[in-house]
Amino acid sequence: MVQASDVISLPTITVMAEEELREEDVGILPYQEDEDVKEALSHKIYKLETDMQNKEISENAGIAMNYIPNTVIPDMSQYSPFLQQYILAVASGFQSSDPTNGAFEILNTLDINRNNIDTIRNGTMEINFNQNIVNELNKNGDLIRLQQQLRDSFNNR
Repeated sequence: MVQASDVISLPTITVMAEEELREEDVGILPYQEDEDVKEALSHKIYKLETDMQNKEISENAGIAMNYIPNTVIPDMSQYSPFLQQYILAVASGFQSSDPTNGAFEILNTLDINRNNIDTIRNGTMEINFNQNIVNELNKNGDLIRLQQQLRDSFNNR
């Protein structure tokens, strides 16, 4: 025989409309803190922190340190101001994001720049000589020999 006090009511799921849900008084469940768990966690955190701080480094540990010495600023006082500017322009060109800027700064004195480099790569080059030099080379026949030597050097690449 079963008595009424032995009956257990189980939780049930009830379908409700939105208005009914708003009217339902659920209330806020208070956070129940377990002091033993809290104390155990704080001890664990303390132990981890002290272990990290007291960690010993073995002598066999491979610690690599890269040491970059300070660069000495060169004394360029013996050079002319024009040459100082040229050296600084070449150096800053090599240190830029495109190091070919420094190379083109050097080649600029030979009238080689980014605009005419493709003609040099294709094997053609235009050289402007002073008229006196051309006349002198024509007298001795050296101009034809110079042209032949340049042609041969480009073909042997």
